[in-house]
Amino acid sequence: MRRRRLTRQAPAGFTLIEVMLALTLMTFVTALLWGSFSQTARVKKRMEDAQDRTHTIRVALMRMTREVEMAFLSESEKIGVEEKRTMFVGTTHADLDELRFSWFGHQRLRADRPEADTAVVSYFSEPDPDDRMVTNLMRRETRRLETKDPLKIPGETYVLCPAVASVKFSYYDYKKKEWKEEWNTMGADGLQYLPTQVRIALTVIDERGQAATFTSTARLQVTERVGYHPKGFGG
Repeated sequence: MRRRRLTRQAPAGFTLIEVMLALTLMTFVTALLWGSFSQTARVKKRMEDAQDRTHTIRVALMRMTREVEMAFLSESEKIGVEEKRTMFVGTTHADLDELRFSWFGHQRLRADRPEADTAVVSYFSEPDPDDRMVTNLMRRETRRLETKDPLKIPGETYVLCPAVASVKFSYYDYKKKEWKEEWNTMGADGLQYLPTQVRIALTVIDERGQAATFTSTARLQVTERVGYHPKGFGG
């Protein structure tokens, strides 16, 4: 009786159609995963940009609030001069207001320079040099007080908050019990005191293309003129 030899048959290989189907399925799954990762990365980037933008705006508002609260007027101004050393001038415009004031908070960074603890701070707007369609909120601070146009006094200028749509200031007159859109202590008929409160509103265009407004209120420490006269600069 012949014994049957048992042999193991080698498995059959993949056909070309099976290989193509497997590659197609793998490509489809990879595309889905890549799209999901890309969408997640874009959402994360938008959220981080929005957080950075909000942080920049809040820092700008906090700085402006702190600086306005340190504004002052001196009672030792010369009579009849066109330019005065100390002032508080708020000018309203359609969307972008301006504010200029003297304050006590200047930091002297160089001992060998003619600087003082007092200076003039200005907030104003300028088109961005790289994109004229974008408007930046600027800050300029002189190195001292002088009886001349603050723009002619040596100082530093930089961007305080980029890409703003609106900058609005309003001032509370505690003597007349009303809010004003402008304030001016210059000239013979200028106000001889400061507002007790200054509202600051910054409006920007958010990541969805909608206007977002951030507000703050500065409460001034000194509203009446003080007996302070800066000496040694500008006569």
